[in-house]
Amino acid sequence: MICGAIVTVLVTWHICLTTGTEDFIPVNITEGSGSGQEDTAIWSNDLPPLSSEIDFLRSTTQKTVTKRATNTFYNGVLDRQFYSVFSYSKPIIPPTAISPFNRALQRGNNIPQLNYIALWAPRGQPPHWGSIFLNSQQKLDGTFIKDRRIYNLSSTEMQNTPVRLVQYVGNEQENNFKFAWTKAIDVDMATVVSERDYTKQCSPKMAPAVLQDQGFEFFGEADIDNRIMYYVDHNFVNTVTGSLFTNNVFLLTKQQCQCSCPYTRY
Repeated sequence: MICGAIVTVLVTWHICLTTGTEDFIPVNITEGSGSGQEDTAIWSNDLPPLSSEIDFLRSTTQKTVTKRATNTFYNGVLDRQFYSVFSYSKPIIPPTAISPFNRALQRGNNIPQLNYIALWAPRGQPPHWGSIFLNSQQKLDGTFIKDRRIYNLSSTEMQNTPVRLVQYVGNEQENNFKFAWTKAIDVDMATVVSERDYTKQCSPKMAPAVLQDQGFEFFGEADIDNRIMYYVDHNFVNTVTGSLFTNNVFLLTKQQCQCSCPYTRY
């Protein structure tokens, strides 16, 4: 009888103790949401401390997290308001038009040349980046490259073709980005201003680019998927690849503007 009483007391004490100290409480158990992914039970004692999550997000060493956020927000595509229609019959350069490096490009010992970035998008054909500038007759003209062939706006076949100048409208606080020229070796390709031929699934992304080489600067178009740049010099199409592309080519990028960015207009 005495042994039976002791066993009864011990069993009762064990049940009371475990009932009062239960830690494994499900806090998010639901039925299937219908989204195709099953909801899982999260146990309260498995959640990490909040401080460790904050430290992880703030960590400057987590480059993959930073890059993933960049890929999500910056896709290199410019909205319609960042383009200005250019007409060869009535050539006008708006004050908001963008020039490479925001200045004239160097030509060695010759006079620097001011270029404005333009996008040529012939209907039903791939878009191409080129520049509009003052030619030797001091008239506005443009140069584009397509299939290794040079196209000038002054030619009859291009005078009625759609061309748009790249511009920056508004301010950095409103747009939450600013333009910046970044060396190819340092660039995050997700931030590069680029266009793709959407009629072809596997077409490369083409982007505005500038080559710096021994006191000369040339504006052209870069195939950023294959790391090739094309530019015109002395009426010839030149190609830049390899280490020269990596170390001497600058690409136009969209950079996120923090709240401390100064109020400036391009």
